[in-house]
Amino acid sequence: SRFNLNCIYCFADGGRETDDPSRDLVKAAIDDIVRKCGHPLLQFSGGEPTLRDDLPELVRYAREAGCSYTQLNTNGIRLARDPGYAKQLAEAGLDIVFLQFDGTRDDIYERLRGTPLLETKKEAIRVCSELKIGVTLVPTIVRGINTDDLGALVRFAAASVPDVRGIHFQPVSYFGRFPSAPSVADR
Repeated sequence: SRFNLNCIYCFADGGRETDDPSRDLVKAAIDDIVRKCGHPLLQFSGGEPTLRDDLPELVRYAREAGCSYTQLNTNGIRLARDPGYAKQLAEAGLDIVFLQFDGTRDDIYERLRGTPLLETKKEAIRVCSELKIGVTLVPTIVRGINTDDLGALVRFAAASVPDVRGIHFQPVSYFGRFPSAPSVADR
């Protein structure tokens, strides 16, 4: 439920909770998912799931419970700044990082995420590459903010293969923290 950025276009309505779900509650949810779905790909998402110090334990639990793949939906800040934590995730069985990656210029991150993050994102990719964790870039597409950078983003991803394995474009959705489209004057 917690987060470490104040993204204006957050899909989640996170940050209002002061505590994450308990470890036991998450493990019970994983057991229920495996029981109902067999051997699923399980995505850890949030808020920002890397704010949980017990995330490596939960990834390991998911793998041992029968999840065929584990995926982390993250802004990458902790992966870039704490490679030891990223190593714990890799050793626990993390397969894929779905990395919030909105573009190839810091002005895009400043508008969408409130701070320049491009070098942090690149470092997160480098750390994941060293640990053999696959990375999929996940840009939130917002007209007038990063639509002019899509070609550069695709070229960046192509030049980053095999470290970057794909792009998952997510057009902005108006719910969560940002429930409606801005007026023309606000764009």
